Amino acid sequence: MKWLLTTLLLPTLALAQPPGQGGGQMDPQQHFDQSKKAMLPLIEKSIPAMQETKSCLNQAKDQATFQKCVEIMIALEQEMQAKMGRGAMPGADKAQSQPPKKIEFNEQNKQNMLKFLDQSILVGQSLKNCFTSSQSADQMQSCMQAAKPKQ
Repeated sequence: MKWLLTTLLLPTLALAQPPGQGGGQMDPQQHFDQSKKAMLPLIEKSIPAMQETKSCLNQAKDQATFQKCVEIMIALEQEMQAKMGRGAMPGADKAQSQPPKKIEFNEQNKQNMLKFLDQSILVGQSLKNCFTSSQSADQMQSCMQAAKPKQ
């Protein structure tokens, strides 16, 4: 599931990369528009799946139910990887060839996953809101800075 959080952070990482690295020059606005077009649908799809998983986990009382909750996120991760193209993330090829680990049901793991999902949902909502309201990479970065949780 950490792959999902990294995937949700990709838009800000992508926007931080200056266009033109890797051979061809791309206008910064064009780069932002393409990133927005590609990432916004993925973000919009991931938020309800994370909320569904969280709801499922809150009700989980045994290994079988817990595993069904985990499978919701595994399915989403696989779909997102496929839409982004295999190998979009470092180690994605390796991760795809290995079966997902079975996570043992216990209260500690359940609470860790719930905390992770809370953070991921907040990040996803911030990304969605910033992408929706931003018309440029500068606006997106300013919006994400403002959305950062205060420590």
